[in-house]
Amino acid sequence: MQSSLDLFDDQGNRPKKPERLFFCLQPDDETRSRVTRIGDRLFSEKRLRGTRLKMERLHVSLQHVGDYKRLRTKLLYAAQMAGKAVSMRPFEMKFRFVQSFEPAPHKQDRQPLVLLGEGGDALANLFRTLGIAMTKVGLQAAAEFNPHMTLSYGPQPVPIQAIEPIRFVVKDFALIHSRLGLTQYEVIDRWPLVT
Repeated sequence: MQSSLDLFDDQGNRPKKPERLFFCLQPDDETRSRVTRIGDRLFSEKRLRGTRLKMERLHVSLQHVGDYKRLRTKLLYAAQMAGKAVSMRPFEMKFRFVQSFEPAPHKQDRQPLVLLGEGGDALANLFRTLGIAMTKVGLQAAAEFNPHMTLSYGPQPVPIQAIEPIRFVVKDFALIHSRLGLTQYEVIDRWPLVT
């Protein structure tokens, strides 16, 4: 009999598949503070409305493992094996532009306001290497991605514009369990990038 990780029993109004697992980059506290200040300024200058992400939830998604009714231990184990298989050096990532992405068709009032991420070949290599490792353990991986950090969701579109550049050194990546509908993240594991 296959076991499941029954971490939560408070279903409420959560989606049918409320347990999400994904790999991401999490900026350090100083970078999160700078990102939050940019968000504060944009909301003030442009009189934006919407839901801001809490500072501790700011991240750059790398690979989506999946959404599940219950998070099965074999999926969690496979994701951890994929993460463990990745080996590369730290690298710099930067954000120089902000813009709104198109919302999902049924969520027109929830346009994501994002910082566009740049990490050069190193970021692309991390994404690709992680995807290959996921495939080797039987998980599906995305073939491409658009690196970004979501600041908020709201009804007003913001055209692309330059911001004061934010740079940070990516020293690790994490596997996150997200409780959809409850806006809660749990770091399942973290892997350092070593020199």
